[in-house]
Amino acid sequence: LDVGGTLAKLVYFEQETDAPVEGHRERHRELGGEFHFIQFETRRMQNAMDLIRANDLHNHIVEMGATGGGAHKFASAWQEELGITMHKEEELESLVAGMQFVLSTVIGECYTYRPEELKGDGWRWSRKVQRDAITYSSTYPYMLVTIGTGVSILRVDGPRKHERVSGSTIGGGTYWGLIRLLTDIDDFEHVMRLAEQGDATKVDMMVGDIYGNKSDALEKLGLPSNLVASSFGKLVAKDDPANGLKEEDLARALLLMVTNNIGQVAYLNAKLHNTPRIYFVGNFLRQNNISQRRLAYAIDFWSKGEMEALFLEHEGYFGALGAF
Repeated sequence: LDVGGTLAKLVYFEQETDAPVEGHRERHRELGGEFHFIQFETRRMQNAMDLIRANDLHNHIVEMGATGGGAHKFASAWQEELGITMHKEEELESLVAGMQFVLSTVIGECYTYRPEELKGDGWRWSRKVQRDAITYSSTYPYMLVTIGTGVSILRVDGPRKHERVSGSTIGGGTYWGLIRLLTDIDDFEHVMRLAEQGDATKVDMMVGDIYGNKSDALEKLGLPSNLVASSFGKLVAKDDPANGLKEEDLARALLLMVTNNIGQVAYLNAKLHNTPRIYFVGNFLRQNNISQRRLAYAIDFWSKGEMEALFLEHEGYFGALGAF
């Protein structure tokens, strides 16, 4: 169990069975069973415990590996209400251990995005490309950026050798909090679908808005006209900033603002520590193609192609897996 500030992630292993179950399942034949991946909002923890008790799911469970701040916050409640002792595991240790396990055993886990030409719409970073799993020591060091409520950045030098080198308070919690303040949306998957339909250029000031889309200055600066110059900057010049804006435009612009900041901090740390591979994980990236594609483009752009942003299919569950 990995209990963060916003989401709780639960992973459990079930021996071979054909019984259906809610949530995402991943069959692992070598281990003779399946991993199940379940998540819920941390604020619903009492509801989760009530559900477990009502269905006798806690029977025969005495101890459970747990990590994240909630492993401390909710430990007494789990002990008193369910009779389960939370064996607390160090958060970053669990994260790296879970990630290493999946990368070394699950085929097709790692991927990135590359540009592809879309008919009548120019180039976009939308082509999903698989990358090989970590199997050799030559892949170290790499940067690991975990995006949850906040952001933690780790330098990983080996299977059990890592250190936290940086972080940011501007993460998934920032985005979700501002979205709930600016809109009436209360479901993360809904806001991701909405953002896909939005137009951030109605909110953001682009380089082309300042210099014009065809300018000698742009060529000298080496900047494309569609690069964001100021997030939400276009609203400054409007008498009524909200006029003509839709929820989907705000959702996309805010998503790109948070993502660009995370990408910039990650890139600068990777440059400082000379780590060309940057792995981005965390539930902020769940069903969030916009952020993944933007990070892939941004890391490639800032590094002039010398670094690569990498993503993982089970992006938010490594802490829970590592706490096993």
